[in-house]
Amino acid sequence: MKLIKFSRPARLAWACGAAALLLTSTAFAHAHLVSSEPAANAEVVAPTEVTIHFTEPLEPAFSKIALADAKGRTAAHAESQVDKQDARAMHLPLPQLSAGRYAVHWIAVATDGHRTQGDFGFTVK
Repeated sequence: MKLIKFSRPARLAWACGAAALLLTSTAFAHAHLVSSEPAANAEVVAPTEVTIHFTEPLEPAFSKIALADAKGRTAAHAESQVDKQDARAMHLPLPQLSAGRYAVHWIAVATDGHRTQGDFGFTVK
């Protein structure tokens, strides 16, 4: 079998293209947090829900939001839901929250199966 030899510029161009393709597919494969209401570290009047916006559409069966109070106890017993009109948003309905600090923990699984997670807190006045 005869091997084809490529010039140095052709090999370099091929390597750069392969690296760009790999980086692009990796960068867009995960659902990262874009914004939230309440915002991280915000001091707010008791909200009625937590909403988080992500960079990618979410898989509803595997994505969730949980809320805990300052003592680590579950503060919202409702199930979070991925928005039916915008799969890049997820909502957690909240009960009436009393004043204090709350911690939000989220897990986001993009529709391609990649999982990300994170935490942030907010304070109810």
